Amino acid sequence: MSNYVWGSSLSHHDYLQAKSFVSDVQSATRNAAKKVSMDISRQTRDIIASNESLQREHLELLNASTDRTVGALNDGFERISYSMDAGFDRLSSGLGEISSGISELNATFHWGFGAVLASLGHMNDTLSELVKIAKTPVQTVAFNHFEIARDAFRKRLYRESFEELDKAIFGDHTSAGYKLEWRFHQMKGTLQLGFADCDMSLYDLAKAEESFLTAARYGETDYPHDAGRAFLSAGWAAYCQGKMKQALAHTEQAMALHPEIGEVFFQASKVQMALGDVASALPMLAKAIDIDRFYALKAAGDGDFQQHDAQLRSFLDALRKEKYKQCVPKVKAALDRIKGFELAPGPENRLQAFLDEGANWPLMDMLEVVQNLDSFKHLPIIVRVKAPGNPVNTSETYTEQETYYEDVVITPGGFFKKAVAEKQKKTRMVTKTRTVTKSSSESEAVFEFCPIPAGVFRMQSNEVKIDQAFYLGKYPVTQQQWEAVMGNNPSHFKGGSLPVEMVSFDDAQIFLQKLNQLSGKKLYRLPAEEEWEYACRAGSTSEYYFGNDASQLGEYAWYDGNADGMTHPVGQKKPNEWGLYDMAGNVFEWTDSWYESSRLSRVDRGGCWDCYAEYCRSAYRRNYSPAYGRSIIGFRLAFVP
Repeated sequence: MSNYVWGSSLSHHDYLQAKSFVSDVQSATRNAAKKVSMDISRQTRDIIASNESLQREHLELLNASTDRTVGALNDGFERISYSMDAGFDRLSSGLGEISSGISELNATFHWGFGAVLASLGHMNDTLSELVKIAKTPVQTVAFNHFEIARDAFRKRLYRESFEELDKAIFGDHTSAGYKLEWRFHQMKGTLQLGFADCDMSLYDLAKAEESFLTAARYGETDYPHDAGRAFLSAGWAAYCQGKMKQALAHTEQAMALHPEIGEVFFQASKVQMALGDVASALPMLAKAIDIDRFYALKAAGDGDFQQHDAQLRSFLDALRKEKYKQCVPKVKAALDRIKGFELAPGPENRLQAFLDEGANWPLMDMLEVVQNLDSFKHLPIIVRVKAPGNPVNTSETYTEQETYYEDVVITPGGFFKKAVAEKQKKTRMVTKTRTVTKSSSESEAVFEFCPIPAGVFRMQSNEVKIDQAFYLGKYPVTQQQWEAVMGNNPSHFKGGSLPVEMVSFDDAQIFLQKLNQLSGKKLYRLPAEEEWEYACRAGSTSEYYFGNDASQLGEYAWYDGNADGMTHPVGQKKPNEWGLYDMAGNVFEWTDSWYESSRLSRVDRGGCWDCYAEYCRSAYRRNYSPAYGRSIIGFRLAFVP
């Protein structure tokens, strides 16, 4: 039997009982800090990740000189510490797949794999959902016992949970039981497999393996993905017994049923490494890394891989070079699509750096770009429009020469004669004021646009197809942008970063006309109403683009519940999934309606600072005269280069 913890003589049973393990797990899962650490060969870590990429993923590299534990391990090792504030909680509450980024590192193997399995997939179905699929009264009673078992598990009453599962499967004096439900066996296997702070009197790896295999057999037809998880669990139970061939066989069955889980490929690779079959293990690891780049880090910290550290390091270095070569054409294509435009700030700016320097990047830095290439098919851009100065009437002072006549005495007068004087012509400089028309200095309007892909969605009861991809303003048009183009500001609430308002549909058309004139061609328009809603939803089908819970609206929108009777600077709330801000609330937005062809009515969308939450729903629409302009209405630009 292989040692469960690399570098020690602990079995899985002893590991679960080890004081340090239980203490670490309890502190990591219950305390606010929730920090976990892993030890990695320094040479391998240099190939996998830079300090910067570790920091981007909230990982901390501990220096051996400042950490006695690292020094005690080996001078050639580094310790990486990472926070699992959200990851472990999300997994243990059943909201995620087994493969889930950096949180995956703590949820399996050295971190009590079984506890997480208890609530994944359809194991988390509610009692009401389970009762719906019950076909007999006996099944209904069994599901009720299962619900009691889950509640007992939540309360850490593991023995009572196990007893209720037995009643669900085998029955009691009131019911015959129902043994064919896969969920019962999966949860029973979890209790038998053991996890941090478990009831060791229930611990039995052989029975756990048997329970998981039974769950897989009963669930395979109707729930293939859950059956795949059950086979994966059986494989882990076999591994912990040192039954490596059986562990590999179970894991390969999991792979056939649920190949989307990176953990399946990682576990197969780990078992093959334990068997010494490095040549078969490394291609499996590559598949896991293709699904989630963090498996490279996990492998580097895993004992079975560390036994073959030099070969792992060589493989990861070759994989790094191969990935770079494969992705250079894709990155070039992504950059070519926005040639002539300025990229908006964000991770997309790393694409050019990838071409220039990526061949020398560590693997995770490279894969961070590679695994996000799909999101780079359409890149957010910045467009700058220069506007000449607008004519302005102003008063100015000036001086000029003025002619005037003055009486000058020629002959002075005396007692008996009058002085003789004559008018003489003279000049003087005087200051005057006049009104002149001047041009203000050149201004620049800067617009950020987000890419909106082509696609299909349901609008009311209609299926609507957006045939062409286009760009939509990241924010509503602001007062600063309006002033740069128009030279005035019609808004009631004043502020450069506030959305422009008090603009009618007709006013918006004048703005667009002038903006297109400045650009030299017709690039800007209002979004069609169907384009606006499609972009607002960003793939969602719920009431709001963030879900159906109106109590969350304040995180995404300024409306009457939080706006204090005024507009607010754009971009202060959370965006939707396509990076668009203020699609709900702040100001309504004019659209070109696809319902009304008449000039008598136009449609605005999105809700405003002065409306109820229901008006901020993605589907809400209002009709107004195109001449209507109030402090609740603005607009957003569509850009079609």
